[in-house]
Amino acid sequence: MDLQIVNTASGDSNATAEVTSDNLLSCRTVGVTALHEATLRGDAYAWNAVSADIGATDVLLTVRNLSKSRLLVINRVYAWADVPTAIDLAVQVSATAFATGTAVVGVNLNTSSAKVADAGGYCDDDGISIGTIICTLHTNEATADVHAIDFPTDDCIILGTNALISAECVADSAAFECTIIGYYIDA
Repeated sequence: MDLQIVNTASGDSNATAEVTSDNLLSCRTVGVTALHEATLRGDAYAWNAVSADIGATDVLLTVRNLSKSRLLVINRVYAWADVPTAIDLAVQVSATAFATGTAVVGVNLNTSSAKVADAGGYCDDDGISIGTIICTLHTNEATADVHAIDFPTDDCIILGTNALISAECVADSAAFECTIIGYYIDA
C-alpha cells in the first residue's frame, strides 16, 4: 500500500516522512487547546473589572451571553479582593437586563481580529440576583497577605443565550480585580 503524505502547512503532496528501522511512521502530534483555536478564529475574549470600592454582596463581574446562535464557554476566572473573603461564582439564565453597574466590554484575545463579543459585561452590580452558586472560592485568612484566585474551569461552564456567570464578593472590600476568560463555539 502506498502512503501519500501531504504537508498541510504548504499543501505539498511530495512531502517526505521519516520511517523508523521497524518501518513505522515517525510522527509528532501537537495538542492545541480549544481556547487557542478560538483565539486564532477571533472568538476568545477577556472581560476585566477593577474597582476602588465595592460593597458586601455586590457583584465583582457578570458576563452574559447575548448570542442567539453560539455558546459561550468560560475557560478561567481570576479574582482578587483586598480582604479575606469568599467569592461566589454563580450561573443563571435571565432574559432581563442588568439593573445597575458599570459596563465591561470583552477584549478580543486575537488583536488582529475585528470581531466583537456578543456579550454584556457589568461590574459593581448590586441590583441583580447572582443566580445559583456553583462554586465558592476563598482567599486566605491572613489579613495582611490576601492571595488572588486563579480558577481554571476546564471549559465546564457553558452559557447559552441569556445565560450569565457572576462573581460576587461576600465581604466589603476597598479594592478588587476580576477577569473572566471565555470563547464562543457553535451551538
